Amino acid sequence: METDNMEFSSDESDLEQEEHSVFQSVPLNTNKLLSCSINTSLTSTGIHNLPAELIFDILEFIDVKTLLTVVKFVSRYFYDLLKSSEFWEMRLAGCLKSENSNQDMQVSDCELKQMFKVGLPTVVYEMESSRSLKYDSSIEKYVMSSNHYGDIHCVKILSHPTKRLALSGSRDKTMCVYDLDNLRSQESSVINTNTDHNGWIWTVDQEDFQSSKIASGSWDSYIHFYDIGRGSLEKTSDISVHSAILCTRYEKDLLLYGTYSKIVFGHDTRSKATAFKLKNHTKPVLSIAASAEYIWSSGEDNALVCYDRRMNKLLKRIRMERISSSIKFLEPYLWVAGYDGYIKCFNKDMKIMKKIETGHTQPIMDMSHSMGATVTACKDGVVKFFSPNTSPVLWNSFTLGNSASCVDYKRGILMAGCCDSSVVFWKNKNLD
Repeated sequence: METDNMEFSSDESDLEQEEHSVFQSVPLNTNKLLSCSINTSLTSTGIHNLPAELIFDILEFIDVKTLLTVVKFVSRYFYDLLKSSEFWEMRLAGCLKSENSNQDMQVSDCELKQMFKVGLPTVVYEMESSRSLKYDSSIEKYVMSSNHYGDIHCVKILSHPTKRLALSGSRDKTMCVYDLDNLRSQESSVINTNTDHNGWIWTVDQEDFQSSKIASGSWDSYIHFYDIGRGSLEKTSDISVHSAILCTRYEKDLLLYGTYSKIVFGHDTRSKATAFKLKNHTKPVLSIAASAEYIWSSGEDNALVCYDRRMNKLLKRIRMERISSSIKFLEPYLWVAGYDGYIKCFNKDMKIMKKIETGHTQPIMDMSHSMGATVTACKDGVVKFFSPNTSPVLWNSFTLGNSASCVDYKRGILMAGCCDSSVVFWKNKNLD
């Protein structure tokens, strides 16, 4: 095991050298992509006779979902066109460019490689969904101020096959399920209010792989499991863990959760038994992230811990200068937001790759990170919406009436919870 004391400062020369030598941001070669063309042997009559570049320009006005579910099946020509890497590379290049060249997204070789690994249509879909929240003219804001009467500690935009749903948990011991297609009315937007918990609700998460399973953790030392498949919270089981639950990470058939008693647990949801206990913190555990190889956790002891699942041992423990309030993992980096107002990017074995200045003046309380955007919620009452790369561009900034305590973002919808008991949504006006 390695233990490091890590102090970050703006004049730390070692960090600057590491950033330039290890993590070198490079732009995507747009000119090369623009020179690509589709096999002209595929063309026949009508629109197919147009130059491939002109067809590309026309298809720019059609969203990714329509391209893949409708246009792709119009003809063999469009089927082959939308399967070509050239088309999606050009579309990605358009996502990375901005009206202001100073705000073009700069992506590293490592990030670009990961985009190709995930699949360019998926990446483009995520990025284009985020684009509308860059401009105030295309945003609708909804404030839900009467559904809770306590601080909001957790919010989650849910995955569902037919509905757009979101969930909030509060100090008032309740959870609310929201219909994201019906936010204009506070009363009708809440389709389910749950009162199963007897303590402050600190955390909610949804199982990976588009599952309908939900888990919630509370100060009452209970974890409740639900199914959201029918559009409301239907309880399936619960467990008592003898300590307040402060954070969760719901993997397939395994719930990771951190407790006030300083322990990270793994709960096997199939056998309903504890799979493991990790005692690597000296104070309560605040956030958990995981991959197939590692489990990361942060706590009130200022520690950032990496546990190797394959070797079944503590790999590294770093003492941060301030508390790390939120950690997220998305290949290839671990993203860490903290009370110092910065975001740090680590590789999987905990080597610092990038320190990002957010401009926040107070502690970051929560962070959401996806292929579409990086979002921070700060105690200063500001939610910031950044591009998702490690050299992020600030796309937009939203000011709240009170401290922001939690945040989530998914495909054109942004959700934040506040310390004045309100839940705020920002939504793309044209979201279908």
